Amino acid sequence: MRELIQEEAVEKALQNHRGALSLPMRSGKTLVGLKIASNFEKVLVVYPNVSIKQSWLDDIAKFNMPSEHIVFTTYLSLGKYHLSVYDCVILDEVQDCSIRTWEYISNFPNVRLYALSGTMPNKGDKLVYLKQLCPIIYHKSLDETVGHLQKDYKIYVHMLEPSSVNDIPLSSGKRWSDAARIRFWDNKYTFTRNFKDMLQLIRAISDSPTKYKYLKKLISTMGRGLVFVETSKQADELGIPTYHTKNKDSKMNLENFQDGSVDQLATINQLKAGITFPDLNKCVILHCYSSNNKASQKLGRCLNYVEGENAEVHIICLKGTRDEQWVASGLAEFDKTKIVYENVHL
Repeated sequence: MRELIQEEAVEKALQNHRGALSLPMRSGKTLVGLKIASNFEKVLVVYPNVSIKQSWLDDIAKFNMPSEHIVFTTYLSLGKYHLSVYDCVILDEVQDCSIRTWEYISNFPNVRLYALSGTMPNKGDKLVYLKQLCPIIYHKSLDETVGHLQKDYKIYVHMLEPSSVNDIPLSSGKRWSDAARIRFWDNKYTFTRNFKDMLQLIRAISDSPTKYKYLKKLISTMGRGLVFVETSKQADELGIPTYHTKNKDSKMNLENFQDGSVDQLATINQLKAGITFPDLNKCVILHCYSSNNKASQKLGRCLNYVEGENAEVHIICLKGTRDEQWVASGLAEFDKTKIVYENVHL
């Protein structure tokens, strides 16, 4: 199936001057990009982070693909390049392309342009720009490839009540509870609809002591697994190896996790794309955003197909809060028969 998807995607791209290729994880997205690039003399590949660029370099070596004609740059640096001098521009992980970058790209309407992703923008201005400048011309979903490129999977949503114990200190010297803090910011955001208040609400839920205590309990019995948290402080206090920008040992910890020397690794967002863990069957997500793309990317880390194996994804959700809405939205495009909601306690 992988070869068929690659063949169809490359053929569709070359039939169009512009277009986005929505490819499921494990389908060989980078190799598709390289095969497209091999048809042109001067190609610019745009990527969001170092791990994505490395996946291109790895595939160039693995498949002995030509690369002398390819120039690499990040989305942040794209403004330094005059796109019209390239025969083809490829936007990898296009969901990470900012509005400002899209605005720059719009200055070059005649450039041959392709976008690659397994999680295309699905709302807001990013979706508008994608439709206008590089519309989707090929799509294969994750669930279409389960049993072929992806493991079958189950998503377990652990539902627990936020604590009512007054154990969160305030600057005044007083204390309030997890439940009270979340309720305060939810009420304030509902009244003001202010962006800063929304961020405070997100922080109150994603940094919930109730969630974090349950996370520690969950991973203590999980065995091998990848753990997604929200801050480096949360990662460092779990007592397991970590991978984040503030940890100088991140590269070593990642290598140890990949070769099985350590069973668990805590990370933030750096490992949600561009890396494969062949023997990983479990991951835990402390906080699920309302974006289906973010959930898909994190879930995808443990879906590499191995015959006879299934994947488990565990998401922690606070009952009776806006967290329930966010989780439902984040999982909206997944197969509902594969999602299990469980009431749990600390």
